[in-house]
Amino acid sequence: MTRRARMIAGGIALVVALYGAMLSFNRPARIHPFFESLPEDRPVVIAHRGGADLWPENTLLAFQGAADLGAHVLEMDVHQTADGVPVVIHDETVDRTTNAAGRVIDFTLAQLRELDAAYRFSPHDAPGSFPLRGTGITVPTLREVFEAFPDAHMIVEVKEEDTALADAVLRLVSEFNRVDRTLLASFSHETLVHFRTRNPDVATHASEPEATRFLIASWLFSAGMISPEYEALLVPPRVGPLPVLTGRFLQAADNRRLFVAGWTINDLSPMRIFARRGIGGLITDRPDLALQVAAELR
Repeated sequence: MTRRARMIAGGIALVVALYGAMLSFNRPARIHPFFESLPEDRPVVIAHRGGADLWPENTLLAFQGAADLGAHVLEMDVHQTADGVPVVIHDETVDRTTNAAGRVIDFTLAQLRELDAAYRFSPHDAPGSFPLRGTGITVPTLREVFEAFPDAHMIVEVKEEDTALADAVLRLVSEFNRVDRTLLASFSHETLVHFRTRNPDVATHASEPEATRFLIASWLFSAGMISPEYEALLVPPRVGPLPVLTGRFLQAADNRRLFVAGWTINDLSPMRIFARRGIGGLITDRPDLALQVAAELR
C-alpha cells in the first residue's frame, strides 16, 4: 500500500471512529413508562388544570370531570402553604379563583380549606353566572389528588423555585408509587434539574432554555446532535411571530423519541391542524373538544 493510500485509509478510519463516538454521545431520549400506556394513534388529551373552561380549575371536581370524559392526562399546578403542604392551585395568590385575597404561602392549610375555590368560576356557556359558589369546593392538597386518582396519568407543575417544595412533591410521588404515571414540570430550569438529580427515574419536560435549544437545532437540521435529559417538550404553538409546532419540529422531536404537547389549545380548528401534523398531545381547557378531535383521528 502506498503512503497516499495509507493516509486515505487512515483518514477514513478516523472519520468512522469520530462518527461512532458522536453517535455514542448523542443519544435519543429514553423511553419512559409514563408514555407507554398512552395513545399513539391519536393525540393524547391533557386536561389543563382539569379543564379550566368546564369546571373550577385545579379542583377535585375538575379532575373528576376530566377523568369521566376520558381525558388521558390530568394537568395541575402546585404551590405550598405556610406550613409547607403542597396544594393544587395555579396562581401565587388566591385572588383570581377564591373568595379571599393574599399569597398562597401566607395561608396555613387549615386557613386555605376555608376558602371557596369555585367562587369566581363562570362556565364558558353561561358567562356571568357563578353556579358553584358555596357548594363546598376547596383547594385540594396534592396528596388528596393522588389519593382520589391513583391510576391517572398526571403532569404536576411546581410553580415555585423552592427545593423544599420540589422535595415534598418527589416524596409524594414516591409514597404513592407514581413514578410511572407522573411527569414533573416547572418553568424553572433549576427545579427540573433538581428533580432529575434527586430522582433520575422521574419523567420531566424540557425547560425553556432546553426547548429553545432544541427548536433552533430543528431549524438547522441538527437536532440529532442533542442528547435530551428530558422526555417531553411542552411548548406553545408559537413564540411571538415564530411558529414552534411545525412539521419539522415535530419530526425532529420524534427522531429523538421526545413526546410533544402544545399548550394551551382550546379551539377545534388549531386542534385539528396540529393533530394532522402528528402532535403527541393537546394541553387544553376544553378536553371535551380535544377528545372529539382525537376520536376523529382514531
